[in-house]
Amino acid sequence: MQATELSDVIRHYQAICNAVPLYPIHSEAEYDRAVSILNELLDAGGADENNPLARLVETLGLFIHEYEKVHHPLKEATH
Repeated sequence: MQATELSDVIRHYQAICNAVPLYPIHSEAEYDRAVSILNELLDAGGADENNPLARLVETLGLFIHEYEKVHHPLKEATH
């Protein structure tokens, strides 16, 4: 990758991260924001794997899932 391409990637990534938290979630506020944005992306068609938003939805979902495993674990079911 050339320096100008890398510069473009960095600029675009920063712009995207201002709109969508594409990084590990560290607080309840970040979590709430991420869930809200995920819902908006799903409403915009991101649940369809052929939609251009699908990979963004998948990536954001992974960050949300990792946060939930630690901070919102599901309780074991009882019989």
